[in-house]
Amino acid sequence: MTESLQRQEPTRRLHSLTSLRFFAAAAVALMHGFGRYQLPVVDLGFVGVSFFFMLSGFVLTWAHTEGKGSVVFLRDRFAKLFPLNAMTLAVAAFVPVAPNSSPVFFLQSLTFTQAWWLPAALSFNPVAWSLSAEAFFYLLLPAIVSVMRRFSTRQLVGSIVFLAVLQPVMGLILQLTIGVNVSASAAHFLTYYFPPYRLSEFIIGVALALLLKAGYIPSRACQLAAPATITAGVALVFVADFFHMALSWVSSALLLPAILVLIWTSATRELAGASRLLTNPRLVKLGDRSFSFYMVHYLVLGFAGLLIGEGAQTLPWWIVPPTLIAAAGIAAVGYRFVEKPCERLIRDLLSRKPALPPAGEDAKGASSPPVRTG
Repeated sequence: MTESLQRQEPTRRLHSLTSLRFFAAAAVALMHGFGRYQLPVVDLGFVGVSFFFMLSGFVLTWAHTEGKGSVVFLRDRFAKLFPLNAMTLAVAAFVPVAPNSSPVFFLQSLTFTQAWWLPAALSFNPVAWSLSAEAFFYLLLPAIVSVMRRFSTRQLVGSIVFLAVLQPVMGLILQLTIGVNVSASAAHFLTYYFPPYRLSEFIIGVALALLLKAGYIPSRACQLAAPATITAGVALVFVADFFHMALSWVSSALLLPAILVLIWTSATRELAGASRLLTNPRLVKLGDRSFSFYMVHYLVLGFAGLLIGEGAQTLPWWIVPPTLIAAAGIAAVGYRFVEKPCERLIRDLLSRKPALPPAGEDAKGASSPPVRTG
C-alpha cells in the first residue's frame, strides 16, 4: 500500500471515542428536551445519530479480528443491544410517549425491524429506530470488512469520497421524486430513518478504521482541503439553522466531513499519546453509559410530559434540565443492573456448547466395553 506507516495494532480500545459518544447522546437529548423552542445549534442534535453510525462502523472495524467469526460477532452485538431495547420497550408499552403503538409495531421494535416501515419507525420508544439501522449494519459488517480489507489506501479514500457524495445525491433524488409526487413525510422517512440510506455513514466509518489500521497518513492536499471543506459545511448549516431553513438530510451531509475528521483526529491523537481531555476516566465513564442514556432519555422526557399534559418535545424549558439529570441517573442504574449483566448473561447462554463425553465413555457416562482382538 502507498502512503502508509507501520501498521497499528487494532486491539487497543480508543477511550477518546467512547467519551465522544457521551457528547453525541447529550446533543440528541438536548434537541428532544428543548424541541418546542427550536433553538439554533441545539436543534441540530439529530446529527449526533450520523456520528453514532460512523463511529459504530469505525469502532467495530477497529476491534474486528478474523478469528472471531461472524456468528460470535452477531451474538455479541445482539447481547449488547437487546437487553436495553427490551427493557425500554416494555416501559414504553405502559408509559405511552409515542403514537402508533400496536402489537405488530411492538414485535417490530423487539426484533429491530421498525425502521423499515414508516408507520412503525417512531412507535413506542422513538429513539430506538436507530437500533434497527444498526442491526442491519451489523448483519452486513463481516462481508463489508472482508471486501474492503483488500482495498488499497487510495481505494479506501476514494470510497469515502464517493459515499460522502452519494448520500446527498440520493437524498436530492428522493426529495424531488417521492417528496414531490408522493408525500413529504415518506421522503423524510427514506432520507432519515430508512436503514439503507444511512448505510453510507457506517461504511465510511469502516473505511476510516481500515485506513488507520494501515497507518495511512493523509496527503498534503487532503490536509489543506479538510479545514476549508469543514468550515464551509459548518457555516452553511449554521446559517440555514439560524433562519430555521436547515433540512436534516442536507445538514447531515454537509457535516459529514466534520464528523469524519473528528473521529480520525481523536483516534490518531490518542494513539500518539497526545489526547488528555477525551481520555479522562470520568468522561470515558459517561461514554460507557451513553447508550443507556440515549435509550431512556426520551421515555423520561415523555413521562414528565404526561404528568403536566405535554409531550416529550414540548416541555417548558425549566423542566428539561432536572428531567435529563433524572434520565442520567436512571441510565446509570440501567447500565449497571440491566445492560452489562444481561449482556454477559446472553453471551454466556449463547456460547455454551454441549460437553462431549470423555474418551472411552458412551453418551450415558458408562465405560465402553473393551474391543476384543482375536
